[in-house]
Amino acid sequence: MPRYHLTLACLLAACGGESTVFDAATGVGGGAATTGAGGDTATTTSGGTGGATVSTTGGGGGAPATCAPAGLSAGETELTITFDGYERTFDVQVPASYDNSAPVPLVFDLHGFSNTKEQQEAISGWNDLAEAEGFVVVRPQGYFTSWNAGGYCCGTAKTLDLDDVGLMRAIAAEVSSQLCIDEKRIYASGLSNGGAMSHRLACEAADLFAAVAPVSYPLDYAPFSGCQPSRPIAVMHSHGIFDSLVPYYGNLTAASSPSSFAYWAEANGCTGDPVETYEQDGSTCETYQSCDGGVEVRLCTIDGGHFLYDNLDSVPVAGLAWSFFQQHPMP
Repeated sequence: MPRYHLTLACLLAACGGESTVFDAATGVGGGAATTGAGGDTATTTSGGTGGATVSTTGGGGGAPATCAPAGLSAGETELTITFDGYERTFDVQVPASYDNSAPVPLVFDLHGFSNTKEQQEAISGWNDLAEAEGFVVVRPQGYFTSWNAGGYCCGTAKTLDLDDVGLMRAIAAEVSSQLCIDEKRIYASGLSNGGAMSHRLACEAADLFAAVAPVSYPLDYAPFSGCQPSRPIAVMHSHGIFDSLVPYYGNLTAASSPSSFAYWAEANGCTGDPVETYEQDGSTCETYQSCDGGVEVRLCTIDGGHFLYDNLDSVPVAGLAWSFFQQHPMP
């Protein structure tokens, strides 16, 4: 089993630096990201970034289809856009089965603080799922490896108050201009700071994202009432009971997962008690099933630590999230 060495400088302002070495079950087909086929370079104009220049490294082309001609071919391609004066990069993974004949889902896979899009690809499991299920994955790179998640978290992006919600909108628009993306099936998931960012997208971009599946971070708003989604939105939060970096029951700078779960139930008008909808050894998921708009709110409490994709009960974190997403397209 390969070992991935990730330096986690600090998830929260008060916690100090920490280095973490952990084992991850691969199951994801490889480590760092690669560029797309052909190695050619193209420059286009983004349809969703205010006329920003977009540089593409990788294969181009597009099959005749009912959708507009594709700007990206199967494989992985790195794109760069200029957004709010900063150059921002992201990888787009197009599955081998993609033929541009029908709209497909798009999943954002967001890395944690001090990590990279390549490291997230190596551990999250979303790349294998994309190939098996035929959807597109986008993996953006945070500014100085951080996302502005709205509250305490995290790093330079938070200090500069970057518009990372606007960035995700711009990336979704750019990918949709080059591929046949189903606008009713755009989703976000992420680890740690990326999980916090996923929560923020549910709060502030529910018109774009159909559902979110944060991992290892609760809602990062203080108070929670600062999160007011424009519509009911399905949320599935997974958290490790043994997480020492962002504790399951919270600390001075992060809320508890149960309290985050309760707020999302309130925000979505859920009634009744949550019911157990998944069990794997000591890991369980509880779900509010009677919520406004037919959405659900779920908390998966997993026997594991912060890097939750590799957990004690072999719970398929990304697989459960994908099943949840499939049940919750945009109304």
